[in-house]
Amino acid sequence: MSDLIGNELPNETLVFMDKDKGPQPLKILDFCKGKKIVIFGVPGAFTPTCARNHLPGFIENADKIREKAVDEIVCFATNDIFTMSAWEEMSGSNGKIKFLSDSKAEFAKSLGTDYPDTFGTSIKTKRCSLLVNDGIIEKFFVEVDGGKVDVSGANKMMELL
Repeated sequence: MSDLIGNELPNETLVFMDKDKGPQPLKILDFCKGKKIVIFGVPGAFTPTCARNHLPGFIENADKIREKAVDEIVCFATNDIFTMSAWEEMSGSNGKIKFLSDSKAEFAKSLGTDYPDTFGTSIKTKRCSLLVNDGIIEKFFVEVDGGKVDVSGANKMMELL
């Protein structure tokens, strides 16, 4: 994973919810070109650590992060786009964070953050965060303990910006 620093972000296709058109594909590298982007990955929407400890920090600090010349803040998980869209709405983060679905875990696999969930029913992404500048990965953090938000949280990202 740390060997990805300095390399181009993998150009996997994720899905976002367009208010008018519904689910739409998004090539993540193309989306990041010409922009400074903070991306964070969570094991699952609505899960305790993700909903209580990880996402709220980015919501609360979205304006401060953007003040540091960040164009977009992106949250991805391996949930389907309807779950991600519901989580975005229920969390109150509309307009602050772009929620993307990596439902086939292709982006997680390309980052090396994929793992089978506890029940063996799906593939999840390890809790992580990235700073991407014009498509190049500048910083990449993966939590050792997925139940904690230490290196992948908003506070750590703000320290680095």
